[in-house]
Amino acid sequence: MNLRQLRYFVTLAEELHFHRAARRLNITQSPLTLAIQELEREVGGKLLLRTNRRVELTDAGCAFLRDARAILEKIRLSLQTTRELIAQEGMPFRLGLAHGTTVLPFLATAIRDFCGASPTMRLTVAELAAGNEIDALQARELDACVVRSPASSQINSIELVHLIRERLVVAMHREHPLKDRNPLRLADLREEHFILQGRGHDSTLRELVTSLCARQSFTPRVVQEMRDTSSMLGLAAARLGVAILPSERSCVYMPDVLLVPLADEDATTDVCIVFRSAENDPRVALLCQTATAAARKFA
Repeated sequence: MNLRQLRYFVTLAEELHFHRAARRLNITQSPLTLAIQELEREVGGKLLLRTNRRVELTDAGCAFLRDARAILEKIRLSLQTTRELIAQEGMPFRLGLAHGTTVLPFLATAIRDFCGASPTMRLTVAELAAGNEIDALQARELDACVVRSPASSQINSIELVHLIRERLVVAMHREHPLKDRNPLRLADLREEHFILQGRGHDSTLRELVTSLCARQSFTPRVVQEMRDTSSMLGLAAARLGVAILPSERSCVYMPDVLLVPLADEDATTDVCIVFRSAENDPRVALLCQTATAAARKFA
């Protein structure tokens, strides 16, 4: 049995007419008839009932037709995947990292394992301002992106794989009046001065903090806006206010800064991989696999 016989049989089963099937296959009727006869000899029975006027499938023929179509479709998909892989050889995989995700400890392991999975892997990495990742994916400027808590309104035609959930912590001076509050809740910060990241630098974290405060019926009193984590921690050390950050991002050590976890159940942020829903690039699946495995090790 070969693929030619399967293709001939499926075409004849769809047309139920030798002349039309042969014309569709761009052959004469004789090789079509011989191919069907060879196929029936191999399976050991009739797949088609033929008369001078009509062709009908037997019960065995109906069952064989389902399997033949499935086999041909599987081969078609396999060829498509192989051709895509061949076409992608030498093409770089473009990974986006949302601002602030580069400090995640599992990410280095994930990228190393991802690159090590294929000797031909070429990776380019771009750090993006929060809010630009989805646009870059939809414009096909990126193949995948590591983001923090993407809003559901942003992910039309985008799929998401969850990696980790981080608790939020409050960075304050070690002599701050709330240093011994245990547990510390967001409502305890109602009268505090806040240090937030400036608009356009990490709008995801900024929006998360303001949203959490709104749930506690207050608006944070923002006294300073800084670009990066180390600057925010530096101002907290100078007693200019408190900063709310993901726990992993607060790994920059400063001796005068105390990091206190927030006890509120919703004081968390998720880290995910996002990519286009219709993406067939097998490297995307490989990235999700290696990143998920690396995140579990650090959980």
